[in-house]
Amino acid sequence: MMRRLCLATLLTGALTLTGAPPASADTVPLISADPDRTAGFDGPVYASTHVGDTVYLGGNFTHAIVDGKRIKRKRLAAVDARTGSLLPWAPAADDAVTALTAAGKSLYVTGEFSAVSGQSRPGIADIDLASGAVGTLRHTVKGTGHAIATAGGRLFLGGSFSTVDGRPARNLAAFRLSDGAPDTAFDAGADGKVLVLTVSGARLYVGGAFKSLSGTGGTPRLAALRLSDGKPDRSFRPQTPYPVFALTTVGDRVYAGLAGAGGRVTAYRPDGGLVWSSVTDGDVQAITHLKGAIYAGGHFTVACPEPSRTATSWCPKEQRRQPKLGAWDPATGHLLGWNPNSNGKWGVLTLTANPKLRTVTVGGDFTAFGKTGSTRFAKFGLCAYGCGGGRR
Repeated sequence: MMRRLCLATLLTGALTLTGAPPASADTVPLISADPDRTAGFDGPVYASTHVGDTVYLGGNFTHAIVDGKRIKRKRLAAVDARTGSLLPWAPAADDAVTALTAAGKSLYVTGEFSAVSGQSRPGIADIDLASGAVGTLRHTVKGTGHAIATAGGRLFLGGSFSTVDGRPARNLAAFRLSDGAPDTAFDAGADGKVLVLTVSGARLYVGGAFKSLSGTGGTPRLAALRLSDGKPDRSFRPQTPYPVFALTTVGDRVYAGLAGAGGRVTAYRPDGGLVWSSVTDGDVQAITHLKGAIYAGGHFTVACPEPSRTATSWCPKEQRRQPKLGAWDPATGHLLGWNPNSNGKWGVLTLTANPKLRTVTVGGDFTAFGKTGSTRFAKFGLCAYGCGGGRR
């Protein structure tokens, strides 16, 4: 089933960055709206993460496409983030990879697979970033992992699962990075699907379709856990009316991609107070930040040029054509003048930024941006002669 077709399979990766958003910006520097030349894939790309000059990808593809030729890559691949070239790194998963993250020398992956490179790894695995060899992390997840993150010596797993290794685990689990064992000191759970995890400072932000986190009231759909003990951080109390599919943080701000009546790109203060909310006509499934702009993608076709008055109110202006991918001013919530014109039924499913290279990589089920063919993976970088900013 196509990922993000329903809440049971929704997930996106998220990238945590530092630096405060600008106080205001009539002009925000943007990357090119024309994709660079890259490898493509024969199935959807669901997850991505940058490690140095490499972007690692997961999804439900079986081949990469390079100059029209099919090269076997079973649901995992690596691409040179500078050149867009396919790299020889090629472990193989027997079913979809829905999320991934890197720590140390390992790539941690989760999804619907039961084996990686022929070794039994039901739902979670670690893979060497250099060689592609499968590591020793081995657990049995009853259900599906949708989100994965690392921080403070722990590996965090979120999704729609009931047990890990036969022990109760309500959609959240933690493991020690030192030896891969379950971390029983981290006692947290959710009463519904966890679709995204991201870490910033002393908080693990948790988003999804749950009503409460760890049995604590006032924590529906978006909440924070303290990294120290896994308990809900009650100082962060957003009023989030719709399921959360994607998260990124910039300084002390939290930016989210939501479903709902259409979809939403939203910004929150450290206490959870709403800064702004921008309406689209379809779910916002991926979000990231680069050089003063928030980039968000999904299966929307139009977006509101100005923020809404409240978290649930509709667009105050006529919506603008903005198929699958757009950029927003992080301070004001205004839609910026960056429009790659993507296609595809479900559009963009993952976004990852590389601040060093000043690029954004995009994965999903699209096949083109404007008249430029890009089969399910694309890279956007600096403009050759300047992009002219993002003036509204």
